[in-house]
Amino acid sequence: MIRLTIISIFFINSLATFGQNINSKIDSILQKYEQPNAPGLGIGIIKDGKIIYSKGIGLATLEYNIKNSDSTVFSIASIAKQFTAACAWALIKENKLSLDDDIRTFLPELPEKKDIIKIRHLLNHTSGFRDYHSSMYLAGFDYDKEYYDNQTVYDIACKQKNMTNLPGEKVLYGNTSYNLLTLIIERISNKNLHEFSKEKLFIPLGMHNTLVRIENNTIIKNKAVGYQKTKDGYIQMPRIQISYGAGSMGSTIKDMALWINMLNGDNIEFIELTLFLTTLETLPSGEKAKYARGVMVDDYKGLKTVSHSGYGWGGQSQLITIPEKKLGVILITNLESINPTPISYDILDIFIPKTEVKKETTNKNFKVKSKDFKLFVGQYKEINSDMKMEILFENDTLKSKGARAKNSIALKGFEKNKFHRINSESVKYDFTKNEKHDLVITFGGTPFYFKRAVFINSESVNTKEFVGKFYSNELDVTYNFYEKDGVLHLSYRNHENIPLSTVQKDEFGNNDRTLYHFTRNDKNEISVMLLSSDGTVKEIVFVKI
Repeated sequence: MIRLTIISIFFINSLATFGQNINSKIDSILQKYEQPNAPGLGIGIIKDGKIIYSKGIGLATLEYNIKNSDSTVFSIASIAKQFTAACAWALIKENKLSLDDDIRTFLPELPEKKDIIKIRHLLNHTSGFRDYHSSMYLAGFDYDKEYYDNQTVYDIACKQKNMTNLPGEKVLYGNTSYNLLTLIIERISNKNLHEFSKEKLFIPLGMHNTLVRIENNTIIKNKAVGYQKTKDGYIQMPRIQISYGAGSMGSTIKDMALWINMLNGDNIEFIELTLFLTTLETLPSGEKAKYARGVMVDDYKGLKTVSHSGYGWGGQSQLITIPEKKLGVILITNLESINPTPISYDILDIFIPKTEVKKETTNKNFKVKSKDFKLFVGQYKEINSDMKMEILFENDTLKSKGARAKNSIALKGFEKNKFHRINSESVKYDFTKNEKHDLVITFGGTPFYFKRAVFINSESVNTKEFVGKFYSNELDVTYNFYEKDGVLHLSYRNHENIPLSTVQKDEFGNNDRTLYHFTRNDKNEISVMLLSSDGTVKEIVFVKI
């Protein structure tokens, strides 16, 4: 009896020590974000259905010195998409909606297209709609002064003349699809998204401090104010828009822990929702899309992950969970410069020792031959963007280097034609042959598509050829290209003196994922400029005036 008691005490003390060691490691990761009189973040780690670690760092409001906690209501940004997808599931369950419904059945103002855009295409970002933020930015929209809402987003979608891709063809992440899905949910249910979410999701799940912000003047108790850091301190971002469905939700660490348990399949009443959200569609290429329905489904060190990140004015968010291990992390910040995504993977690494990493991730039998490496070497450009990438072969190692990166990053092969960064397994490079792209880089499941390129030097270009004014009827904006100190510059509504750099022949970029492709007429004169941006905006036509 005495021996058993001693063993029990030793076991309990060992568990306590193990827990203390984990907490100490997590505290060490988060330490640098604990700044005096500064905004910060909230974090929750969920294991086997329980919150095993939660912490608030920094201040929720600088004005009143209120600290962040696991009860603080943060903006969860794009994590909101999975809740909108869940509302669609609720309507599908009631036979009021179908995955294969033509969206024009509910949104008849949209122009008719040759190929039907279905509800499932909105859910997994394969609809072909441009991201409305990109379109507004390219039209010179002033976010600080001009109002917009879901109707504005709808109007932009109705004016879109050409789709970025065929429905269902490939995943191009953006916001427009989820704003349109919100309009459909509201038209069918005759309720706003907050009311419908509260009835179908928040109350049944016990998420009593979660809301969809459908009005600017809503009183939100325990709210974290979002901040940006400037050279003079911190500033709040103005809030004059009320678009929602793709974002504009608030929640707490405690509430999001309940949601993570649902994603892990621990809530029997919502197991159908778990399966719905995590179901992947098969693309025409035969590949499974990594984006499911409001969540990204990928793998990390051989373990299936369900995740989503978010970025907004004044904060970022990251949710990631490993259903097999019943392990989840939720991180939400109220300081825009804090990126929670790499933090979440650092925390997962604490719980996934190298001895537990599944054998298929290391794939010891897979070896890349040096001659195969050379097949991947070259210059690449993101499709519908000016983002440059170079693949190098140095010291028997394949490396990746972005145009603005100081150093190259070593890659490690894990499958035929597939690599990941040595320092980050969540960033993957797929060189599998495809007629429409040559390289796909995924970040936690979000794909970016690249084609091989031949970049040119600015010295070989006659800049004066591209000088002139170009007008887009679709965006109702004029772009003025002019030469200054031998460099092509651009000015348009609310954007002045943007220096441009050469990309490929007759192409310029702003070094911020926007591409200006000039085309020539029969006389070899520049007559049209095709504008692409962010990978999701394809060739908006600008005609030279």
